[in-house]
Amino acid sequence: MKSLAEAACAFFDATSEYKRISKDETLCLRKTLEKFLKSGDKEDAFSVYFCFAEIFRLFGGGYKNTAKLLELLSDHEQSAGGLLNKHRDHYSHSVYVFALGLAVYDGDENYRDKFDAFYKSEEDEKERFLFLWGITSLFHDIGYPFQLAHEQIKSYVAELYDGSEHSPYVSFGNFDKFVALDRRAGEAIGRELEAEDRFENLNELFAFGVSRRMGYDRNQVSFMLRERVLEQPDFMDHGYFSAVLFAKAFIERGNVQDFDAVLDALSAMLMHNSFCRYDAKRAFGKYRISDGAHPLAYLLVLCDELQNWDRTAFGKMSKKDPLAWTMELDCSKNNLSIDYHFDSFFVCAPQSDKRLNARVKELNDGSFVESVKDLLDSTLELRACAKESKKEKKHIYASDSSFVNLCDFAKAIHASYQQNCKALNIEYVNDSFAELPLEFKLSNIEQAKSYARKLELIDCFYSDRELDFPVVDSFADGKDGDKIMDFLCREEHVRWTREKLAMGWRYGISYLAEKDPQKRTQLRNFKKENKDIVPYEMLEEGERMKDRIMIDNIIPLLYRLGNQIRIYRGRSGRKPDLNIAGLGHRNVSGDRDRIKSRIKAILSEYARDFNVIVSTCFARGADMLIAECAAELEITLKAVLPMQPEKYIASIRKDALECNRTFDEEEETRLRHLLALTAVCKVVSDDKYTYFNASDYIIQRCDKLIAVWDGEATPLEDSSGNPINMGGTYHSIVVARQRGLKDVEDIHIVDCIR
Repeated sequence: MKSLAEAACAFFDATSEYKRISKDETLCLRKTLEKFLKSGDKEDAFSVYFCFAEIFRLFGGGYKNTAKLLELLSDHEQSAGGLLNKHRDHYSHSVYVFALGLAVYDGDENYRDKFDAFYKSEEDEKERFLFLWGITSLFHDIGYPFQLAHEQIKSYVAELYDGSEHSPYVSFGNFDKFVALDRRAGEAIGRELEAEDRFENLNELFAFGVSRRMGYDRNQVSFMLRERVLEQPDFMDHGYFSAVLFAKAFIERGNVQDFDAVLDALSAMLMHNSFCRYDAKRAFGKYRISDGAHPLAYLLVLCDELQNWDRTAFGKMSKKDPLAWTMELDCSKNNLSIDYHFDSFFVCAPQSDKRLNARVKELNDGSFVESVKDLLDSTLELRACAKESKKEKKHIYASDSSFVNLCDFAKAIHASYQQNCKALNIEYVNDSFAELPLEFKLSNIEQAKSYARKLELIDCFYSDRELDFPVVDSFADGKDGDKIMDFLCREEHVRWTREKLAMGWRYGISYLAEKDPQKRTQLRNFKKENKDIVPYEMLEEGERMKDRIMIDNIIPLLYRLGNQIRIYRGRSGRKPDLNIAGLGHRNVSGDRDRIKSRIKAILSEYARDFNVIVSTCFARGADMLIAECAAELEITLKAVLPMQPEKYIASIRKDALECNRTFDEEEETRLRHLLALTAVCKVVSDDKYTYFNASDYIIQRCDKLIAVWDGEATPLEDSSGNPINMGGTYHSIVVARQRGLKDVEDIHIVDCIR
């Protein structure tokens, strides 16, 4: 079984090259999707929407042209969903559906062949699928506010009059004008679709799209679509309204080319919820969707039904039976197996009997799978079961999660650079945000998202509410102002470095030989080299000032965005710091993956309850392994070196040469990148026992110790009583014991062979 991140991101294999999408754009989409699938955070879901919209420019522009469709969905269901009995998140849900569809396309050869044969194109098949599936999945629920309005009144009256059977309902007037098509647009679409007549409204267009794939009577479908909006006492289908909203935005900007395939995306949105389940079933008798007749609708229904995990419950009844918190899947030719992981199979409410979660029951008795298969005309072997596994704690920041307009914040960040960094000659500051490459836009967005965490680290948070906490006007004020500013700047540099490395950049200075500034920037970006992928201490003063200017501007930027956002000091409950020293043998052999797995398990366990800070001396071998583990877990990392970084790297190179060991360019780059990820890179030196001074420094300040050790006690004195093996692994363990650290409880030994 694979995680969804592994299965979905396999779609973006290294050989994928598209006609319309650059490699960098592909990497951006992959990385943002991967990050969301690991976090499940709404802010990371936003990045996926942003990336897709910027790449395909759906409505003649980038994300700004789709922002309202997506953000209003999020705002409405968060504000109004709690008033209903049943309602769950649809914003992050749609990104999960998108990812699940990528996994099915990549893993199920049977479905992939049918889709590719259905949509024959001169384009790359995967690019074609990515475009059409992205539209279908990411926008299939944007019409939910229409359904919310309908259900709110029914829910309100039902509660007032104890489930009255004669509750009033909302219908929508003026809808004929809302769905009407401009004459020229209707004629252009008709020509594009090679239809006999022009389309006067969206209902006629949708009916054409549904009937050509499902075989339903076109006039009857058109009539049904109109009547179910004007007079529908039971249910107002958000699928229909999603299709309407997307079609209007798409057509109003003159997008009618390739409308044949886009119409399939629209009809898939229309049919995914209640149309086939109720309307088509009653009117036509047949309703199941075939992967051969309508591949997009088939995949949307499949993935929409299966996305039954990690959805925020807003409605009162929806909260009673928690969904699975994660899932794993196995997808192969004509076969799909999913394990849904629940924190517990049972629901334990206060002062009530323990009962089996209804979701678990549906999975275990097979009724869930049967309900999905009932909607599909397919030979797919589908299996789903419930697994019980402890849910990992998800840290929730005190800063208001309602502050989600990250795109505006990112633009403000870039504008701040433009205004304040011109004298520092920082690249890209003179470009407008719209002209930035996608990677750099996303970088500004990631910086905006990082502020909740940064603020928490200094016991602050932001909110648009009037709260009884001290308001922070400037981080630089007060006796600790400089210290706080330095801390925040270091945090931002580590975040930026981690982001660059994830996007394939590396430390390098070859581009600096180019004298022309513009060409130098172009060469730097082409090579993906950057001289600033170094520890914060090694940055030039101008680069450090850039970070300081940005930190200085956090507060005014937040104010400028409106909503009366303030930064407050005094959040209680922040995780306490825990300093962990990491050391071990320089020459470690054996199963490195096993060693890293053990180290990560120790660090992850402590990270549940503490803000972990890992300090190591970055020697070859165990020190580097421990540093890698901390970096991969995004745990704060500190380096304590026996000499200046460049001199230290040179000494490692010399030592390897003298000992006839390799230390090639790749290994050196790996060391440089790890050092660049440190929040602090401190140099501790002395004339005698230089390396011991470095290891002793971290041991004297640690709360816990991780030692990769072979278990052999090396002598600490020679025959004359002189100290030897100072700073070795065993000696460091002895020093830790002398400090009072206890074996097992405080000193964690990871066994190894050397």
